[in-house]
Amino acid sequence: MSFALAAHPVVVSLPYAVTAGEWFACVRHLPQPMLLGSGTSPHPAARFDILVADPRFLLRTQAGATTISGLGGAVVESSTDNPFAILARYCPLQPECMLEDLPFTGGAVAWFGYELLHHNYRLPTHAAATLTLPDMLAGIYDWAVIIDHQKHCSTLVLSCVDVKRADSVRKLLLENRPAPLPAQPFNLLAPFASNFSREEYLERFQRIIDYIHAGDCYQVNLAQCFTAPCEGDSFTAFEQLQIRANAPFAAYLQDGEHTVLSFSPERFVKVDQGVVTTQPIKGTKPRSDDPVQDLRNRRDLENSNKDKAENLMIVDLLRNDLGRVCSFGSVTVEALFELQSFTNVHHLVSTIKGRLQKPEDVFRLLAACFPGGSITGTPKLRAMQIINEVETMPRSVYCGVIAWIDHSGNMDSNIAIRTLVRDRNHIHCWGGGGIVADSVGSEEYQETLDKISMLINNL
Repeated sequence: MSFALAAHPVVVSLPYAVTAGEWFACVRHLPQPMLLGSGTSPHPAARFDILVADPRFLLRTQAGATTISGLGGAVVESSTDNPFAILARYCPLQPECMLEDLPFTGGAVAWFGYELLHHNYRLPTHAAATLTLPDMLAGIYDWAVIIDHQKHCSTLVLSCVDVKRADSVRKLLLENRPAPLPAQPFNLLAPFASNFSREEYLERFQRIIDYIHAGDCYQVNLAQCFTAPCEGDSFTAFEQLQIRANAPFAAYLQDGEHTVLSFSPERFVKVDQGVVTTQPIKGTKPRSDDPVQDLRNRRDLENSNKDKAENLMIVDLLRNDLGRVCSFGSVTVEALFELQSFTNVHHLVSTIKGRLQKPEDVFRLLAACFPGGSITGTPKLRAMQIINEVETMPRSVYCGVIAWIDHSGNMDSNIAIRTLVRDRNHIHCWGGGGIVADSVGSEEYQETLDKISMLINNL
């Protein structure tokens, strides 16, 4: 089942002077408002902001079962099929209606939690699985606000066939736009506390090293989770942190008492007219306020054989993942070990490309690559089994994927690292890193703190 698309999307100009936060304030009272933001950094991905709300269909997956509801919340179907196959059914593609310079004209905006396919892989649920967020939350949207920071223009795109619905969206944004409300505060009620002590982290680190030496795996990502009680407006926290993070793959997603605040620097998979790009991050050094030390850290990372080897393992894994869906012979490595600098860390980034045979393969591509190899390890399934054994908290949306999929078959997505998850009155933030044979436990522990210090120290 799906919904009809307009033969040609309607495009309405909006004032560029209105910020993404101000537009979001207009629509956040609607069901499932979502904002995908790109920041203002020189990163090549930092161009568009995408805002949506009030989906025609909402897909919610929990424990292997997906419930689909329509406008007003009425349930139209329940299914235990693969969540990505269900998403394909409810997100019809119409490639001929793609509009130049608009990345998204309607389609799916979603989070896919790290544990989404654990049911398929027969991985057990954590005993401490206290987070109540769905494993997948996907809205199928028939309108969007697109802000283009390169061309300095904003656009309302309507693919609704319901004329009354389209008119109500126009009026909301162009005629009845409410005056901005004062920012509501967000507060932590206690400091963040980790689910691991330093000693417990090092004990689990050693268990992973033992698995590597035994030949079970080559690399495993190990994360610790920091939790704090909180109150107030999560969007205030998002805007406050994004000013500092300036993340190219930022996202704010709201589902009742659940909110996701992502400040990811990492692209998962992009599809642009059939061309597939994935850009894994492996290799990290902290930034320093001292320019001399900052340059030293940068050069240490560029010359680190250990970090390059770690990166190369994941490049090989992702070449294999893409090769399962992309046209034979089309998968190539475009760049290895490029250094990219962000607010609080330097990273090594590689780029792998391929080509899809047909637009509909975008859903198979997501399923084949999920979860991302850079946050599991290699071999992927064995690494996931070990992660499930040594970590005591579910990852939820952290290390999952946040994505948009346009009706054209184009897509972009992040790996949801540097991501906070609010579940009612508690907020969670994870920090992790890849463990390989020559990793040093104390250094890996410190790296998990370096990656998220900006987030947990500025709320």
